Amino acid sequence: MIDVQNFVRFCESEFGTAVMEREAAYIEQYLAPEDRVLDVGCGIGALEERLPKYEIVGLDRSQAMIRTAWERVSAPFVLGDATALPVATGAVDAFVSVATLEFIPDIDAVLAEAVRILDTDGTFVALILNTRSEYVRSGLRREGSYFQRLHHRDTDALTDTIFEYIDGDSEYFLGVADRTVIESKDPTTAAIVPVVGTPAR
Repeated sequence: MIDVQNFVRFCESEFGTAVMEREAAYIEQYLAPEDRVLDVGCGIGALEERLPKYEIVGLDRSQAMIRTAWERVSAPFVLGDATALPVATGAVDAFVSVATLEFIPDIDAVLAEAVRILDTDGTFVALILNTRSEYVRSGLRREGSYFQRLHHRDTDALTDTIFEYIDGDSEYFLGVADRTVIESKDPTTAAIVPVVGTPAR
């Protein structure tokens, strides 16, 4: 399990703050003010902290992450498993996830749950680490890096699986060069592949 204090330090660093702000801004463009949003893999509540005007419930399977989120952000957070979400069918307008799906072995169970809880015209937004980017590849090579815990290391294969459940599109986003956030849609530089769409019914 990722060390919570290390993650807090990353989120509060200049680089981490830039990453989180760009990710939050990307997700926000797909949210409506009245949306009921579930943030799966919320961690310490970085998204909730940056989007306080939205009705976002953060969910994580780590008690330590949830405790830290409660301490840092005034938002609802719940302990839960992405493969068996404690949410009623059709109760969510937007399912969002940041750097989470690629770490979960049973991705089909997660995606089936996402489709189940989303309203018929609900929005799915997942920001996935791009294993073609040098930033992620360097993390995979670095001993002790959190990236070494990636279960799905073929980003194209993972997005193909998502598109079995979601009708939508993907792109490259969030360029990283020398731990500086830049504008780039180059697969070797863009650290994130966002997948956005609606449930395939």
